[in-house]
Amino acid sequence: MLGYYILLFGVVLIITGTSEFMMPGRFFAFWKAWVSHRLFFLHGAGLIAVGFPLTCYGSAPMGTFVLGFGLLLVFTGPFILLYANKIRKLFLVTTADMDEAASRHLIYFDAGVRLAVGALFVYSFVIR
Repeated sequence: MLGYYILLFGVVLIITGTSEFMMPGRFFAFWKAWVSHRLFFLHGAGLIAVGFPLTCYGSAPMGTFVLGFGLLLVFTGPFILLYANKIRKLFLVTTADMDEAASRHLIYFDAGVRLAVGALFVYSFVIR
């Protein structure tokens, strides 16, 4: 059952990364709106909830990678829960000075990381 969670998570990451590559401007606007939203602190709770099952996937050949990524999500979540306003300020100040090309490159980097992690998750499910 956990393997299917890993597969679904990988497929969602691949779809999201591909969408970011195709529409970087819309995704940058989405992230800016989400970070500015008053419920942004719940993003931390979501990271914890999504990352926790990944920490139980240690026995598969790619289990160490999945475990490490799960721990990264679980340990990042509390920082967003506790310091959402500071993260919001940092993001908004940083992106205020960006031109369109810089914001597009930022989204391309994010999309590349999502695609790579998603592909490794799918690969982890296939070789188990």
